[in-house]
Amino acid sequence: MKELRSLGELTFRSNVEVYRYNEKYIIVYDDHRYVLNILFEAFKLGMFTSCPNIIYFDRHDDACNPNIVKSELFKRWGAAELKDVSSPNFWSFVEFDLGYLDDDWLLAGMELGLINNSVVIGQQDNSNIRALNNCFVSTDGKVHELYSINHLNTSLGCRGCLGDNVIKEPYYTAVRNMFEYNQPPYGRYNKFSKEATTPFILDFDLDCFTTECEEKIYAWPETIFRRMYYEHDEVRLFMREIISRCQFITICREPECCGGIGESNKILEYLDQYLFEGNLGTMSII
Repeated sequence: MKELRSLGELTFRSNVEVYRYNEKYIIVYDDHRYVLNILFEAFKLGMFTSCPNIIYFDRHDDACNPNIVKSELFKRWGAAELKDVSSPNFWSFVEFDLGYLDDDWLLAGMELGLINNSVVIGQQDNSNIRALNNCFVSTDGKVHELYSINHLNTSLGCRGCLGDNVIKEPYYTAVRNMFEYNQPPYGRYNKFSKEATTPFILDFDLDCFTTECEEKIYAWPETIFRRMYYEHDEVRLFMREIISRCQFITICREPECCGGIGESNKILEYLDQYLFEGNLGTMSII
């Protein structure tokens, strides 16, 4: 496997599609743990000035303990530092060592120095982040912050962790720090800092936009997605801004967690239509 010359070349790998939107890469893949392969290749390409944060939409927090020993991994890889690890060795680790339920990639990424801090949006199932008290210490002594917040229509509201201008709880402040949002001084019409000072990637697990009925999983009705993420003016502007500020975008289809390929494709089309102006080509041209 040759070294990549750009993230765009990920499209040559199996079951990966790469698109462009306003000069940003959008990488679409199936299993959520694959995001570590993308972060690894971006790291090898020197795309980050510092270890990036991750802001991700997910029904689950994916913060289970990966039970990996970093020193043993590097010994197995025959490498002293991450930059010396080959892509085949790293990709094999992601595929065969991490959990097949895709529920432990977050802490693995922190342990390996690929992820700094994280915020998950829309998480409903499991409570690993709560059990960790919003903190994970990797074996190198680095403290990583992890937060879970409601969908943006709630979080940006007058009593939400991003939108509240009265409550000054430490949790609210930490989440705002991650987004670099609602931290005075800011502009009258734009509450983001002028420039993103900490690199981050924006990730979507499509199961974030699912619901259950009669013990079956379905995509949200389009009217719900549209109301929450397009017709809501503040959310639409917020999404436009974080898409503009991120390093790149990753989208995990995970059809089994969305109720099947058809339901997963519905949600992907929502994102394409309402967030990415049709640049993913999910809609028929006829």
